[in-house]
Formats: sequence, C-alpha cells, structure tokens
Amino acid sequence: MSSLSDKPSENPAPVRTKLRYHISGILILSTILYYLLDSATDDEVLNISSLLEMSEQGYDYFMADVDSIHYLANGDVDYLFQARRVTHYPNPEVSILEDPRFMIFQDNASNWEINSVTGRVEMDEGRRQERLILNDNVIINGTTADGRPVNITTDTLTIYPEAKSMHSESDVIFKSDGMISSSTGFSADLNTNVIRQLANGRMQYEN
Repeated sequence: MSSLSDKPSENPAPVRTKLRYHISGILILSTILYYLLDSATDDEVLNISSLLEMSEQGYDYFMADVDSIHYLANGDVDYLFQARRVTHYPNPEVSILEDPRFMIFQDNASNWEINSVTGRVEMDEGRRQERLILNDNVIINGTTADGRPVNITTDTLTIYPEAKSMHSESDVIFKSDGMISSSTGFSADLNTNVIRQLANGRMQYEN
C-alpha cells in the first residue's frame, strides 16, 4: 500500500510561470493607468476614475432610444436630449450614455446641437446642478454672438444644461466662414453665445 510520502511530487514550475504572467500583467496595467492619469486633463481624470468605480458595481436599469424634452416654465422648449442607450448606476449615481445628442433652443433661433460617441450624466455637488460630460469625437454646431455659424470639435466637453454653459480643457478646433482656429480648451455661455478660447490660440484662413 502506498503512503502519502510515496506519491510523486508535482512540479511547481507551471504554477510559478502562471504567477509570473499574472504579476507582469498587473504591472503593465498599472503602468498604463499611471500614464493615463498623469497625462490626462481634469475632465479625463474624472472619466477614468468614474469608470474604475463603476467597474465594481452593476447597473440597476437601462433605457434604449431615449428621446427627452425639457420645457421652460412658460411652456417653451428648453433643450432636447437623445441617446441610443442610457445605463444607470446607483452608487455613485451616474448614467452612462451611448451616442448622445443634445440640443439647446434659444429665442433667437440660434440653436446649438452637440453630438458625441459616449458620455455620462452626474450631479455636480458643488454647483447643485446636473452636468453632462461628453467624450470621443465631440461635435458642436451653433452660432456665435455676432451671428456667424461655427463648428467646434474636441475630445471632451462638460455641459451644464441648467446654466446653459459648456467648457473643455482638451484641444479644440473651430471652423467658421473660411476661418480655422485652434486652442487648448474653451468656454461658452450659451445664453449670450459668447465663446472664449482658453490657451494657445492660433488662427488661419482657408483659401
């Protein structure tokens, strides 16, 4: 009869090999995360942090083909929000958006239309307002204060629907009437249609 001591010992080498792969994978992911956080703007850091928090929880509901209209007290349309899908997470409370479209309507018909690939809606506790954060190929079409149509593209955008304001810290490209301008970041007051470039502004005219 064989005893336990007679049982051939298993070679631990494969276990050590798998462990080395796991450790290497963790180190690579940590390096990538550090690079993203170190090189990201404030808006992008918020995006990365939110994704990490949401990966630890499940969503409680989702809606498909969302089409929502917000009205003013006098019955006029204030803004329109659409999305292919909205996924809601309860803790922390945030809604993840797929293919969002946002339109702000104004009395002078100088409406603003904003589209992106992804985004999210969350509460800004400091302002006590909801904020809409859009990411990936953000495209903005509107009218400047002097009546010129303008097309704006950027990677990230924060909108406060109640205040009708928006801003970005990412690189931005403006196109209007044969003119192309770029900057690092911009802000816009959609009540007055005033747009301000924040830094490194450059301008060129198309032939």
